[in-house]
Amino acid sequence: LRPDVAIIGTNAVHAQFGLSTPDEAEAEVKRAAVASARRVIVVADASKLGEESLVRFGGLDDIDALVTDGEPDADLSEALRVADVDLVRA
Repeated sequence: LRPDVAIIGTNAVHAQFGLSTPDEAEAEVKRAAVASARRVIVVADASKLGEESLVRFGGLDDIDALVTDGEPDADLSEALRVADVDLVRA
């Protein structure tokens, strides 16, 4: 598959570790979606920001936008800026 846009939820978004989830099978599917989509939008509520989970499925440089209801801390904000990720507060 080659989707135009993949909208992906995540359990954790971390400045260094990137995107992660506790489930290995879920991470495998999300990894494939991130790799094949033309544009990747990640959705995460404020409780997921700055957190790490067990299995990494992508880095911040793999995504185009992060939609969240929270305010990332300084480290995550800088990492998103460096990775050229659009931050959308919803």
